[in-house]
Amino acid sequence: MKRKQKKNQATPWQEIKALVRQPEEGFYRQPILHINCFGQIEIENCKQILRYNEQEICLDMGLWQVSIFGDSLELCNANKGQLLLTGRVFRTEFSYGKAE
Repeated sequence: MKRKQKKNQATPWQEIKALVRQPEEGFYRQPILHINCFGQIEIENCKQILRYNEQEICLDMGLWQVSIFGDSLELCNANKGQLLLTGRVFRTEFSYGKAE
């Protein structure tokens, strides 16, 4: 009688270890946009501010460019890779590719 070979099954310990593992390298350095409904936008790890005025802000986020259009846009805080933008946001555009 032949025995069936066990498939590569993870032990319960390996499953728990996989659930609490560290994220992949560079995960926390990726550009992130947090938009809330109260007119506040938090931007993390933005590479460069390309254009900025009260009606538009254009950001280089690496592979993407993000343009935010609105009224009374104000850059309130900029430190250690975090930007805080407030104002009335009307439209947000995402474009793939490097800055023009």
